[in-house]
Amino acid sequence: MANATIQLLNELLAIEYRSLPMYLTYAAPYRHASDARAGEVLQHIVTDQQHMSARLVEEIQDRGAAPEVGDFPMDFTDMHDLSLDYLVKDVIVWQQRGVNRIEQIVAALENDRAARELAQEVLGAERAHLEALAELIAATA
Repeated sequence: MANATIQLLNELLAIEYRSLPMYLTYAAPYRHASDARAGEVLQHIVTDQQHMSARLVEEIQDRGAAPEVGDFPMDFTDMHDLSLDYLVKDVIVWQQRGVNRIEQIVAALENDRAARELAQEVLGAERAHLEALAELIAATA
C-alpha cells in the first residue's frame, strides 16, 4: 500500500506541477489589454499549484520516497502563440480533466488518512480554480 500511495501522490504532484497554467508561465501567451483579469486568475492558480506542489513534495519525501514531477503533456506545445483569451477555454478543459483524476486519487487513498486529506485539499483548490475560470468566461460572454 505504501508504494501505491507514493505513486498516487506523485501522480497528484504531476497534475499540479505540470498543469496548463504552469506551462503558460514558460510559454507566455499573447495578451490583449483586456486580458488583465484572466492573467490575474491564472497567476493565482499558478501560485496555488506551486504551494500545493511544495506540500506534496514534502509529504513524498517524508515518506522516504523521491518526488517525480514528470513532463508537461505534449498537447501543450500546440498552444504557443495563442492569445490568453482563447487559452482560457483550454485551461478549463485541462482543469476539469485534472479534477476528475484527483477525485479518483482521493477515493484510492481511502486507507491513508494523511495522504487522503492532502489530496482532498488539492481537490478543493482545483475545484475553486475551475469555478474562477468559469466566472471569468461568464464575465466576458
